[in-house]
Amino acid sequence: MLVGNTQLTQISKSYPVVIQNVLEYLNSIDKEQLALGRHELPGFDSKQAWFVVLEYNKEPLGNFKPEVHKYHSDLQIVLEGSEVMAWSLDTGTHTDAGPYNQERDLQFYEYAGVELNSIHAKHNQFYLFTPNTVHITNIENDDSQPVRKLVVKIHNDLLEAK
Repeated sequence: MLVGNTQLTQISKSYPVVIQNVLEYLNSIDKEQLALGRHELPGFDSKQAWFVVLEYNKEPLGNFKPEVHKYHSDLQIVLEGSEVMAWSLDTGTHTDAGPYNQERDLQFYEYAGVELNSIHAKHNQFYLFTPNTVHITNIENDDSQPVRKLVVKIHNDLLEAK
């Protein structure tokens, strides 16, 4: 897991190159004007990296199952509003809450044995959930404002995390 500022700074040079490139591109466009749904990332194979823009109302933690991905990492950026995100390291011992969804690269876990940490996700920050990070997002906080979020899906080969 990696947390950082969406604006490139001196510390950004320590991020994986793909993260630097994605942030550079995202900082060059008007994210407020992006339509909801899936978007291509120029310079990347559309099966290796893309992003989606989402809008939603936050929900209680109990409405979600912990999730993990095998082949992609999620780079999540809150564009408007704020939310709570929860995460835990994947120990490899968690109980599946159903079969792995290959098309969505998504595995849900039961809560038993998943010890969650919380993050208060805010504007101008990114949260990179790698395959060793179980996570839950879209969790309600102390305000009822809807959230507009951008989620970049990045194949782990691009992160050199295999």
